[in-house]
Amino acid sequence: MLAKRLVTILPDLSTEEMMEVTKIHSIAGLLSDTYSVVQNRPFRTPHHTITSTSLIGGGRLPKPR
Repeated sequence: MLAKRLVTILPDLSTEEMMEVTKIHSIAGLLSDTYSVVQNRPFRTPHHTITSTSLIGGGRLPKPR
């Protein structure tokens, strides 16, 4: 629960950070049609039993998740 609240404590994204996050979302195909620029910090909640390999990703066609 504390990790979920960390995002609300962190400062807003700078313009450079917004552009970087937006580029990553665009490459991964996660960019929404309604929002052209990602303005919130991305946050993932992996299960506590996740392996390092699963967290990092990979495979034949690696892409960010």
